[in-house]
Amino acid sequence: MISPDEIRNYKYFATAPMDVLKALADASMLKTFKTGERLLEEGDQARNLMIIKSGEVEIIYQLGDDRQVVAEYAIKGDVISWSAVLAPYKLTASAVGSKDGELLSVDGTALIGLCEKDAALGYRLMTEIAKGLRERLTGLRVQIAAMK
Repeated sequence: MISPDEIRNYKYFATAPMDVLKALADASMLKTFKTGERLLEEGDQARNLMIIKSGEVEIIYQLGDDRQVVAEYAIKGDVISWSAVLAPYKLTASAVGSKDGELLSVDGTALIGLCEKDAALGYRLMTEIAKGLRERLTGLRVQIAAMK
């Protein structure tokens, strides 16, 4: 079981009140992964928001011409599977473990419900996700430019 204090360690939830932290802890689990393990597949249903606790994960985009590009290496504190909290809840990238590690997996439906009840939590979560996506998009542009 994950403690509310552990949930508070993640910047997305640091300012949440204790009742929200408890609900998040109840809706979360830790998952280990190995190097080379496929964690997510682009196009699949996104069910859980995942935050890297340790290790490293490649974020991979499929290009239209059957090429793939590694857009980013997600590390401690980074979110993967953000699509679990944003309709239409479909994964926009694949993810593969590049260094053994562990991640926090939060049930997306429960998280959306908590964000609807606590607007400050929802705003902070979406702001941090948007910052991460901006960085990922910048990295992807660099990768694509290098492929030409």
